[in-house]
Amino acid sequence: MATRIHVVGCEVVTCLGKSLGATWNALVAGQSGIRRHEHLTNGGYLQDVGGIVADFGPGSGNEDAAVAKLDSRFLHLAMAAARGAWEQSGLSAKSGGFDPARVAIAIGSAFGGLDLLEAEQSRMASRKNLAVSPYLIPGMIINQAAGQVSQHLGLYGPSVAPANACASGGHAIVLGALLLRAGEADLAICGAAESAFIPAVVNGFATMKALLGRRSGDRAEADPTQASRPFSVDRAGFVLSEGAGMVVLATQSAVESLGLQSLAVLEGWATNSDGYHMAMPSRDRIVSCLQASLRNAALAPEAIAYYNAHGTSTVLNDKVETEVLKLVFGAHAHRLPISSIKGALGHSLGAASAIEAAITVQALREQTIPPTINHIPDPVCDLDYVPNQARKASLDLAMSASFGFGGTNNALIFRRSA
Repeated sequence: MATRIHVVGCEVVTCLGKSLGATWNALVAGQSGIRRHEHLTNGGYLQDVGGIVADFGPGSGNEDAAVAKLDSRFLHLAMAAARGAWEQSGLSAKSGGFDPARVAIAIGSAFGGLDLLEAEQSRMASRKNLAVSPYLIPGMIINQAAGQVSQHLGLYGPSVAPANACASGGHAIVLGALLLRAGEADLAICGAAESAFIPAVVNGFATMKALLGRRSGDRAEADPTQASRPFSVDRAGFVLSEGAGMVVLATQSAVESLGLQSLAVLEGWATNSDGYHMAMPSRDRIVSCLQASLRNAALAPEAIAYYNAHGTSTVLNDKVETEVLKLVFGAHAHRLPISSIKGALGHSLGAASAIEAAITVQALREQTIPPTINHIPDPVCDLDYVPNQARKASLDLAMSASFGFGGTNNALIFRRSA
């Protein structure tokens, strides 16, 4: 029998709050972390609306001294979330009770430290000097997040750094679970971090028409908190944000031997590839991914009580995802509560799926479904998106899915712990 895998720690850092508790409370209250930001100016950026974590990171009052030399925001976000998840798991108080060489680390990102690269390139141009910081390369590479967590938490097991676009965090959780199932580790810190507010990235998404554009008369013009509106009739592109999400996984034997509290059980998962297009999703391959996760968990579609959507607020994604859910869940799709927290948080790219996994676990614990805010019904998207207000519900099983550019998909199924 395959070993049962438990979630024993969760943490997020988002534009709504620097902890899971703060983010959750704001989510269920229907708040938005999306703002207009002066430094995203017309001179350099095609969009000045985004979800940025306030008073955080390099040079702030909340700077992590351990990674102060590495001026990449994604590293600071990763460390904060990893420390919080590790602390919640109780493992920080159990040093000596487990083998640190059997703790895996799987932390991904879509872009890594491009903010540091952009800053160094600007300094090179202004100084007319080819020298760059000796911390540029260490601060830019994606696997440095796992490296810093390993170094500062004293964990020495297998380390991987998935770069699977918007699905990176979900893939990291799958990789951690696979390492536990394979017997390569007993515990794993898994997740992702992202901060990609540089002109090339923002403007790149804008020019490919994925990002919400500046349009006269758009409701976000007067109120930027309404910029991200998944499954809404007037959705017009995603809103970029930053953040990090981490979960700590443990085998059944580790939970029992260490006396850990199970927050949820990772009941099943699946990943696959579209093999279709560089950016557009493949409905049929996403259907296959979600169906595979149900098969791997030995569950009927009707068993799922909540679906945490990828729900990006783009015209195409939300339409395709709605079609996918009808094909996977059949008649149950019209009874299934579905919500996208990207309405409140924006899209933190590689970190989004890890944040959403942690929020899904919290939904099971709280027996509450966070809403899809800013929602105005669309005849094309005609399912129950838990519009605008959180909802109490009886939740035993929940699915969280994510799909990334390049056609990379994953689906995670969590069960409420007894």
